[in-house]
Amino acid sequence: MLTQNPVKIPGIPGKITFMKKDDAFYVRYLVGRKYDPEKKYNTPEWITIGRRIEAMPGLMYPNDNYEKLFCEEEDGMEENLTAEEEQYIRDNGIYGTYNAFFTGLYNEFKQQTRKKAEEQVNRYKAESINKVLEPLKDMMSGEEYADLLGLIETAEDGEEGMTYGDVMILLTQYKSALTKYHRSRL
Repeated sequence: MLTQNPVKIPGIPGKITFMKKDDAFYVRYLVGRKYDPEKKYNTPEWITIGRRIEAMPGLMYPNDNYEKLFCEEEDGMEENLTAEEEQYIRDNGIYGTYNAFFTGLYNEFKQQTRKKAEEQVNRYKAESINKVLEPLKDMMSGEEYADLLGLIETAEDGEEGMTYGDVMILLTQYKSALTKYHRSRL
């Protein structure tokens, strides 16, 4: 089973290969060789340790085999990550954490918008939602659609704030952006 936390592909010369299956590249590790007496030569024994991330070829999503083989000897395996790889892993963690919160907010607001689309969102709700939207917006700041993402404007004294309908439009933009962002990272 693949995990959602990317790791660096082990840099072990002669022991790592890639196998393409469907639209994905799987990382295979050479665990040994087995002598075949009939053919009179050794055949390599490979096990799959994860799936390479297309957008970040130096990283992979590991599976249980990786955990068994490499996590016990983690000290020697942790190679230096590039700044781009570190950012990818950091963004992946933000996505995993905040996407669940966002999905809950989106579904709740969708129901509330049906009942009171033209009512204004109070300051507490706006600030609570912005706490989820801000890290997502920062995470997607380098994407081409980043300028379409905003935050909920809170009403100042005597001013009108955003309505439930307005907020739902904003949340729908985030939902589309998160889907596109996630697909581009696989």
